[in-house]
Amino acid sequence: MRHLARAVCLTAIVVAALAGCHGLTTPSDAQSQARVFPLTITRTGGIAGFRDVLVVNGDGLVSVTRSGRQPRQCRLTAGVTQQLTAAVSSLAWPTATSATTHPAFPDDMVTTMTKPGVGPLRADDPQAGPAGRLVLELVNDINDGPAASLLCRPL
Repeated sequence: MRHLARAVCLTAIVVAALAGCHGLTTPSDAQSQARVFPLTITRTGGIAGFRDVLVVNGDGLVSVTRSGRQPRQCRLTAGVTQQLTAAVSSLAWPTATSATTHPAFPDDMVTTMTKPGVGPLRADDPQAGPAGRLVLELVNDINDGPAASLLCRPL
């Protein structure tokens, strides 16, 4: 049931992203991508001791490095790439201090995002808004493994 609800939610995200796009790349799209990518997403801590790094490129290619596992790559669906570009480029990046990107308690799981010249910013910070929620969803989706991922297809 959990997977069905998740699939419905992810489908709604992708449909909403595609509804506002016509699949064309304009100069402003290219400029947005240059300001956003590469986007580095890092997840550390938690009870399981995560140490994951995702590097997302403008073409949707994601390099995934997870502690104790072989590095791999996948490609975001077109709708997710467009939605991530829009969400991150519209984000008013606050100046993050080291205290805001460190664990608040011993088993705190911290997910941060960094784009060229800016960051890190915790994805669960309210200032991260829709970009933070999408980053958290992407990390969780990729964590489910290549066969289960709905947002990032194996190469």
